Amino acid sequence: MMPSPLLCYARMDTEVPTPAQRFNGGGMKVPPFGDIAAWLAEIDRQAGLMRPSRRLYERFDRTARALTPDRIRRCDDGVSVADLVVRLRAARHPGGQDLHGLDRVWSRAELGVLITEAVNRQRQLAMGRLEARPKGPRLDPRRLPDARLEHLIQHHRDLGLVEALRAERRRRDLAGGGHAA
Repeated sequence: MMPSPLLCYARMDTEVPTPAQRFNGGGMKVPPFGDIAAWLAEIDRQAGLMRPSRRLYERFDRTARALTPDRIRRCDDGVSVADLVVRLRAARHPGGQDLHGLDRVWSRAELGVLITEAVNRQRQLAMGRLEARPKGPRLDPRRLPDARLEHLIQHHRDLGLVEALRAERRRRDLAGGGHAA
């Protein structure tokens, strides 16, 4: 018998997949994944095996719920994030051809949070930003022009901020480049 011509594409160093293991309660164990691309591949694999079975539905739900906003924020693969955005948006408005899809896993609110995180991450990666902008004070007194600094000192309600603005004005006066110069 002649070997298959497709054997030239087989890799000998890959592990042979083992059948799904079962928990003590009888449910299937969800294999862990490392990144969004592996999660997408696992979701595709499980969706291809889907048939009317409560165990398969529960396994699919556990795998899908392994996707969290934190995992999306840590993803550095732009192609995977773009594919994730497409799939999550499609889950928002299901077409009805899937037996059990992503539209049945999350509530609309949870799905909205995941879509927002995925779109934000996609935009960050498109800008070339691998990590999110660090959170800091919205108002930096050092960057304010002199006229705006004076206005905020006179009119702002937060006395703690006013003291910080006054300290910035004193620093500018001592440096010789402030409003008194």
